[in-house]
Amino acid sequence: MDRTELESFMDNLYEIGCVKFGEFYLSTGLKTPVYFDLRLIVSHPKVLQQAGRLIKQIIEQNSINFDILCGVPYGAFAVATSLSIQTDKPMVFKRKEIKDYGCKKMVEGVYKSGDSCLLIEDVVVYGTSILETSEALKMYDLNVTEAITILDREQGGSQNIKDNNINFLSVIKASDLLKHLVSRKRIAQEKMDEIMDFLNSHSFQASKIIIS
Repeated sequence: MDRTELESFMDNLYEIGCVKFGEFYLSTGLKTPVYFDLRLIVSHPKVLQQAGRLIKQIIEQNSINFDILCGVPYGAFAVATSLSIQTDKPMVFKRKEIKDYGCKKMVEGVYKSGDSCLLIEDVVVYGTSILETSEALKMYDLNVTEAITILDREQGGSQNIKDNNINFLSVIKASDLLKHLVSRKRIAQEKMDEIMDFLNSHSFQASKIIIS
């Protein structure tokens, strides 16, 4: 991956407010001291294009072959669209629920039985959204064996996704971004250590142990 573009991308994420510190709740219900609000990318075309270029580099470097791509609803729709344009690959999208009018389909777009579909996500915590989207696509006889996220929070999602037979890659990890911010003197080393301790102690495996 182009290191200069990657560092520029991480700088941009911070500049446009995608990295927030405080107290936030994730969709999992977990309270977290850091929130990576990558949905803001949709309002910044140049950063959106960067995200698409970086994912495209991952695809090329790993020789990932696919027929169509799908953004995990709804945060990854814009990035998936950017990638679709840059790779000239068709995109489909999954609804949150089937509507009771029109074609009444869960998966919209043009596709055929047996197509291989690359999943695109913005942020991965435990990997639940990728797995749910994958299951929905499989109902339409689409094959999902690859998923790429912009940011991996390093809370066990990567292994959870791989355990479900989907190869998983990320543009950046939480630790990569935090280390970069420390090097840019945006945050203190102590802040990074505090956040990484939190992420490591609230992983997917840890959550399963608590639930059981």
